[in-house]
Amino acid sequence: MADIQLSSQLFQDIHQAVERLHPNADTGVVLQYLAAVSGYLLGSERNMAAADKEAYLKELCDFAERVYRDVHGQQQRAAAPPAGDAFGYWEPPQKD
Repeated sequence: MADIQLSSQLFQDIHQAVERLHPNADTGVVLQYLAAVSGYLLGSERNMAAADKEAYLKELCDFAERVYRDVHGQQQRAAAPPAGDAFGYWEPPQKD
């Protein structure tokens, strides 16, 4: 895979391009367009054998999953409250 640069401007540009065709498109619709465009471009590629297309499609799916897991993990770490000193008193439960 080639080195690529992701940016908020790129995301905005893609979302705006989809909104021109599908006004008020939410993230799910934008993702569907991206998947369809990827599938269309790969499927219409004439200089690639079918087996190579299948392998590349799998590679693209794996790449998307790695990016998703990386971003999701970063967000989880950022959202986790900082570890601090614990404070409190513990009392054993009272027997009835």
